[in-house]
Amino acid sequence: MKLKPDCIRDVLLYLESELEVDLTKHNFTKINLEQLKDHFSCIYNEEDIWYTVYNLKEIRFIDGRINDGGSHKMMFCEIENITWNGHQFLNTIRPTSVWEATKSGASKLGIMSVSALSMISSEITKAIITKQEVIDGILNKLNELQQ
Repeated sequence: MKLKPDCIRDVLLYLESELEVDLTKHNFTKINLEQLKDHFSCIYNEEDIWYTVYNLKEIRFIDGRINDGGSHKMMFCEIENITWNGHQFLNTIRPTSVWEATKSGASKLGIMSVSALSMISSEITKAIITKQEVIDGILNKLNELQQ
């Protein structure tokens, strides 16, 4: 089974927009696997969602309870939070230009793991911050996309 980078980004963006703090209960709202499957039903299949959530939990980019009962079948899933590291990753891949460059770099290397995507996006972000011509190129690309 292949990990789909766009699914990773889409799931994190969805979680960021939907998860909230419930001050009356002093905890987080929860998103379950069914909600994710319903939201992305036109884009990703159930396996893509399951595998993405499983990997995001494994790398500790999300918090919650996932139980596979030892059978590698997701019996229960409640996502409560995006972790600090998950937010850091999401913030580096949020701009479309950085995300596309990250996927391109990962594809050229033949590495599509979440940790590789995170490292690549971080390096691209560092390059953007330190090189004015990279910043100008990205701004030009964004202006083209908006027109």
